[in-house]
Amino acid sequence: MSEVLDSPSSVMGRVSLLLEPFRDTDGLTLTELCRRTGFPRSSAHRMLLQLVRVGWMRRSGTTYHLGPKIVELGALAQAHDRIHSAALPAMYDLHRDTGLVVHLTVLDGDQLVYLEKVSGIRVADSSWAGQRRPAEETVAGLALLAHRDGTHAALEAGSGCSVVDGAVQGGTCFRHVVATFSAGDGEIAALSLAGPAEAIPEDAGRRVRRAADHLAVTLAT
Repeated sequence: MSEVLDSPSSVMGRVSLLLEPFRDTDGLTLTELCRRTGFPRSSAHRMLLQLVRVGWMRRSGTTYHLGPKIVELGALAQAHDRIHSAALPAMYDLHRDTGLVVHLTVLDGDQLVYLEKVSGIRVADSSWAGQRRPAEETVAGLALLAHRDGTHAALEAGSGCSVVDGAVQGGTCFRHVVATFSAGDGEIAALSLAGPAEAIPEDAGRRVRRAADHLAVTLAT
């Protein structure tokens, strides 16, 4: 990421901008943060010192990382999120029954946000909870955009799930099974399974759709 972001004038806006690059990396030096945010070195260093002091950042040598306080607050926000709380048992059930990666995602404008990921050693996947990506770049994102816009992409007959073959990695074709659902308060979310095409159960669409329908009912009450 080399793009310099617009610098906001408010204190919280500047702090938010300083933290943004940590979405896609574990640690950054002061020089790297200045390059990514466009902040003067002195301003960035001053903010980092204050954030380290309150536990929002930690420093290891010349590298800065997200600190224990912000990780704790993020975990609390996730635990209190009603969609996440309702979906987690179903996600663990799907993972236990299939061994595949299970994602819970929502739309934020035209971006996809991963609320949770449940996976094991059987399937390699580069996504993580809290990751944000353009919705049109992901299978789940396209399904959510179609749900939001009322255009619903082609669905597997009888399942109400989008089933898409994705990139071939190491000679293996990966498949995504996605079911979107209304999450109340005008929000929509998606449950999805992902893994090698040959590992996807024949009834994967039915399983994911059933779990999504149950969540829609739960979140509507």
